[in-house]
Amino acid sequence: MTTSVIIPALVLSLLASLLLLARSVVRVGFGAEKHWWLELSFAVLSIGAASFIAIDMIQESRALLATHLELYADLGCLLFCIMMTYFSIRTCTLHGSASALRRNSHSWLLILIAFFMASWSYHRVMVRSLGCDFLGIAEAIPGVLERDRQFDATTDVGNDIPLYRLETGDREFDEYASLAEVKLSSFHHLGIRRQDADKMANCHGWVFTAGRFLLKGMDVDQILCDNHYFIVKDPKPGDIVIYRNEDGGILHTALVQGILRDGDVITESKWGIDRRFLHLPANQPYSQFYEYYRTNRPNHLINVRESTIYDD
Repeated sequence: MTTSVIIPALVLSLLASLLLLARSVVRVGFGAEKHWWLELSFAVLSIGAASFIAIDMIQESRALLATHLELYADLGCLLFCIMMTYFSIRTCTLHGSASALRRNSHSWLLILIAFFMASWSYHRVMVRSLGCDFLGIAEAIPGVLERDRQFDATTDVGNDIPLYRLETGDREFDEYASLAEVKLSSFHHLGIRRQDADKMANCHGWVFTAGRFLLKGMDVDQILCDNHYFIVKDPKPGDIVIYRNEDGGILHTALVQGILRDGDVITESKWGIDRRFLHLPANQPYSQFYEYYRTNRPNHLINVRESTIYDD
């Protein structure tokens, strides 16, 4: 499922989960009468929400887990859907006073599952819409992303490129960085570590601002256009690699560092605000849709200068 579909689906799943949670709490609080059309509607709503959440969980597991673990993740998501379907249909047949419903374990299990669904949907909406766009990896970030007001950046034709910084404490970021081996354990062995995690730049910022700022993936297309990049099939050292999702949105940027004798391309990239690696183009946690770009400019840096309207 593409990004343009999964985010609205997760928003709908969030709303459906909250409705299910509210309905379940009302049932155990005030009892439930026999309104089959209402109960059936909530059952269909909850099953649909669980299905969308399971699809997103499967996509996430395939991005982060090793291949031999994907099957277990898929089976787990399928089991989650079966459980949600069972509890939704089972509670449709439960009617009576509030005290009677409180004594039934299915009522409390449905509340627990609905709470989990709402929490997961909210988390994934935030990650999908913010984390991936800014940092290049779909994960929760430690701190707050803020627009940098001290510096301005432009392309060669003068179009503005927003610069960002991650406002977070050193201790909070160190705790985040310490989990790097776990977060991307299935990919670390495929690359050579060049630098530890740092919060100054993400992958785009490392390439286009020499590691000074964070850039949004959506602004990279503007850089490619204005700074006269063109797609090449025969990469050379100094070219860049642009990784996209199914919709064409830019997820990641890497730099070509060398070509081996057998023709393999060696790239270097910063994985979000995590570590920087040397790796083969395909050995990264972002996408398998990538192309090589070249420019006749002497380097890839955009024009960064101190803002004339910055005020302490």
